[in-house]
Amino acid sequence: MNDAFKIYVEQLRNGHEEDIHEELSPDFIGVNETDLSFTSPVKVDGKAYLADDSLILHFDIVTHATIPCAVCNNPVSVEVNIRNFYHAEPLEEIKTGIYNLQNLLRETILLDTPQFAECNQGQCAERERLSKYLKTPTSKADDIAGIKALDDEGYRPFSDLELGQ
Repeated sequence: MNDAFKIYVEQLRNGHEEDIHEELSPDFIGVNETDLSFTSPVKVDGKAYLADDSLILHFDIVTHATIPCAVCNNPVSVEVNIRNFYHAEPLEEIKTGIYNLQNLLRETILLDTPQFAECNQGQCAERERLSKYLKTPTSKADDIAGIKALDDEGYRPFSDLELGQ
């Protein structure tokens, strides 16, 4: 276990705080796939302290992820910027007196990484070329897959039936 991920709980007793300012290799995230990778360092700034029977972690986390553009599939670097992240860990669950925050950081970064991005700050050059294949919104609800769409009164699948006597 890397010492950068360790928090010694006993050192936080009697109102002490631990300032955390780390620049970590993104290797601990363990993701290097075609559709998602992390290559820039993970910057963690914050503090750890005890409150009642809990370890409180308060961080700002910044890194960059590479994901495919939602329009052209070219790689796009997106910032993962997590501000004022708080986590409370009950002291009874820290059996050894040393808390490893590696899994917490990994999970937090992965959950906050955007699923979709577009290159050129949201103005992908391919968008115009592909626009002829995309449906443009209209003022009235579009007909979806041949089924009448919702109107102001809601979806009424049997509204066109004529009841015979």
